[in-house]
Amino acid sequence: MCARQTHEKDQTYWKVLSAAIELDFKKGHLKWTLSELSRKSKVTRSLIYYYFGRSKMSILDEAIKIIGDELVGLNEERMALWKSGKFVESLLAARFFHTKAPFISSFVMAHVHAENPVGERLRDIEQMFISKIQNFFPKLSQPEVEAVYAIYWGAVFCPIGDESSMRLIMQALDLSFFKTTENQ
Repeated sequence: MCARQTHEKDQTYWKVLSAAIELDFKKGHLKWTLSELSRKSKVTRSLIYYYFGRSKMSILDEAIKIIGDELVGLNEERMALWKSGKFVESLLAARFFHTKAPFISSFVMAHVHAENPVGERLRDIEQMFISKIQNFFPKLSQPEVEAVYAIYWGAVFCPIGDESSMRLIMQALDLSFFKTTENQ
């Protein structure tokens, strides 16, 4: 596949995914149609079917996969960044994916406590992320783990900030959590 085809697929993928997330947040869980998605994303229904199938839930499943793999970094590449101490790079990568689907933070907040399959999967991702923090920083207390979790999500979803801001956040975390827990 040539670079142009890959780029077009990427644009189409993100247009559809972003529009589906926005529609699901604004209209309610699965209370939108594929025709509305086509209009919102400006992608034909046949192309939507090609990328995601005919199920609205399959599109949302892809969004949930992105949340786990990219926003909280559960994929191999992002785990490797954490293992090598490159937390800022991992955080910046998460912020990049958030820019591709700006309603994803609203989608997460709207569904994380919902009693439906999306809510269940988001809570599973939440637990996997908390476990990830605990595994990488075993000396942190539960309140400290929760604070790292909250700061991380805030940094990912914050509409402002650049690499230098993210480095300052990590320095603040380093000073207040990681170094003090090592001395205990």
